Amino acid sequence: MNPSFQFAYVIREKLAALVQSLSIEQLNTVPAGLNNNIAWHLGHLVVSTELLCYHRTGVLSSKTIALADQYRNGTRPEAFIPQEEINALLARLTSSLEQIEADRATGMFNNITPYSTHTFGFELKDFDAVLACCSHHDLLHYGNVLTMRKLV
Repeated sequence: MNPSFQFAYVIREKLAALVQSLSIEQLNTVPAGLNNNIAWHLGHLVVSTELLCYHRTGVLSSKTIALADQYRNGTRPEAFIPQEEINALLARLTSSLEQIEADRATGMFNNITPYSTHTFGFELKDFDAVLACCSHHDLLHYGNVLTMRKLV
């Protein structure tokens, strides 16, 4: 397995374990002074990776990304996120990576449209850079979740 995918799986396994150790109330609590909760971070990671890999690369810009409008960059939780949705997002943490890995094996990402990240303006010119960006993004939000866990 590609080391970048191995790293991505490890990060997501750690996040899943952390999420599963918390109550639904803790997952939905927005700590004072913050805009989001742990449940939102979970959804954001799933949705963002799919959007970055398929839409922003131009590979499958018409692909439907479930819950994209709810968890994309710039959103915040608008309502209580039920356990059923948390469970579905937890399942997608792994299944979405498996699908991306399978699609890469077919050559789907061999020719992407380069793009710059919103946050840092770093240009992603090939899929290895996209995958690295996704893992770094996951780590950033995992760190946020680790901190939020202490506040809920």
